[in-house]
Amino acid sequence: MTKTLFDDLQCFVEYQIQHKPSRDFIVEEIKKYNLPFTIDQAMTAWYEHDALHYLSQKPFTDKGEECIVYLEKKFNRGWLPFGSMYNKFLPREFDCSHITQELITETAELIEYFF
Repeated sequence: MTKTLFDDLQCFVEYQIQHKPSRDFIVEEIKKYNLPFTIDQAMTAWYEHDALHYLSQKPFTDKGEECIVYLEKKFNRGWLPFGSMYNKFLPREFDCSHITQELITETAELIEYFF
């Protein structure tokens, strides 16, 4: 069996995700910066962004974020649908043929459940 960077989704949520936003945090950020999305849209973007980290096995580093921007652009998920200003890294292309829209949705929903 091959060991991966993020083996178990629940452990990934508990120990790898650096910032777990609450609805209250999102409300404050939306008010503070007059952001153009709803609380639910922001929460979904956050879950999708983290799901892309898990599915791609890319760490929360600058290089990892570059790969995630590539995926956000490819699948129109996460923060990129709201504009490039919400994820300012330059895209780094890589093979991600195993990732599908359905898998992103399923993983994001599970991350929301584990939050």
